[in-house]
Amino acid sequence: MVNDENALERLKSEPMGVGQWIIVAICIGTLALDGYDVLSIAFAAPGMTQEWGLSKSVLGVVLSIELAGMAGGAIFLGSFADSHGRRFTMLSGITVVTLGMLVAGLAPNIYVLGAARFVTGIGVGGVMAAAAATCSDFCNDKNRVMSVSLVAGGFPFGIYLGATFLAPLLKQYDWRIAFYLGAFFSFLFIPLVYFYVPETISFLNRKRPAGALEQIQKTMRRLGHTAPEALPSEAEKESEVVGMKNLFSPSLRYITLLLCFAYFANVMTYYYFVKWLPTAVTDLGYTASQAAEVLGIASLGGILGSMGISLCALFIPIRPLMFTSLMLTAVGVALFPHFTDSMVNMKMMGFFAGTFAMASISGFFGLFSSSFPSSILGSGSGMVLGIGRGGAVIGPMVPGFLFAAGLAFQNVALIMASGSFLAGMAVIFLHKKES
Repeated sequence: MVNDENALERLKSEPMGVGQWIIVAICIGTLALDGYDVLSIAFAAPGMTQEWGLSKSVLGVVLSIELAGMAGGAIFLGSFADSHGRRFTMLSGITVVTLGMLVAGLAPNIYVLGAARFVTGIGVGGVMAAAAATCSDFCNDKNRVMSVSLVAGGFPFGIYLGATFLAPLLKQYDWRIAFYLGAFFSFLFIPLVYFYVPETISFLNRKRPAGALEQIQKTMRRLGHTAPEALPSEAEKESEVVGMKNLFSPSLRYITLLLCFAYFANVMTYYYFVKWLPTAVTDLGYTASQAAEVLGIASLGGILGSMGISLCALFIPIRPLMFTSLMLTAVGVALFPHFTDSMVNMKMMGFFAGTFAMASISGFFGLFSSSFPSSILGSGSGMVLGIGRGGAVIGPMVPGFLFAAGLAFQNVALIMASGSFLAGMAVIFLHKKES
């Protein structure tokens, strides 16, 4: 008799079929959607500031508010994905994002827009955690770290596509087009997830809703693998590690805390860079369209960086890759203000910083999938992502106050680059086996 445990082993050991790669591609797309949604406020910031007369300190708060929503969404919806299903969480998160983006585009004032961005952040945080867990659950051992890292690489891909679309659109329409376009793309992903992303085998086995065996059999056949004839025994099922509290058990406490700190510090640097880049460029006398071009080039570097670290992870341990990427991120962000004398130089340094910044983000996603058991991968990913959003909030907010206090661009960049440097130092102590 073939039981579900053997079916899960097949998913881990057998070559991945077309259906599994489609799921990976959709997960990459959802992160691209998240990348665009989160950075849409950066695209809209120059026009929004001009129309409503926002100060830099107020703008810093507005740029950060959806990141606070992402923190709650990642932690609570990440745990929700473990307890109520990856697929349902992804669908719910994308629906929330769609509505939040639409309301932001229709917002008559900064207060309504801020509330819409907070709600959008909740949806984005849930989608990120659920997509990472879904991709990991459907991948074999050989391709798991690479695939989950590529999923994270969808984030800068969404920024790049957004900048590519918005650069010409911002010449014809006002800043609200950034949110309308996001709502449209978000809506398109609802049927994609509904029809092509089934619930994961591990979740169905663990929770056993009505018809669990039939759903597992259907999914396994659809993916081209042998279907089980029965579910494993209750004793086997209960042996799995479950619950968010297990993230702080003696065996996982160290890895959880270390990943939380490193991710927090790195995203502080990353979100400072991508959130303030358009405003910094326009402050130098360039147009909003040119600022979008610089951010787009930085995001293109991020795409290549994500792909690069994903492929390198097949051959090189992820920890030295991460240390190198984090240190080069700090260098690129700190040096950017010294390359603002021309568009060419800004694009060049933006590309450099963006490449390694997003390679680092993607590498963290690879660490999540190899560090946490599948039964709490949503909780683990959500916890680190959620805590990390604290850094994402600080990243855009602190520079607003530093600029308002009169600090020069060069000094602010140096201070904010320290986050990636500290994250790189923390990764040195990540001794847990990553593969």
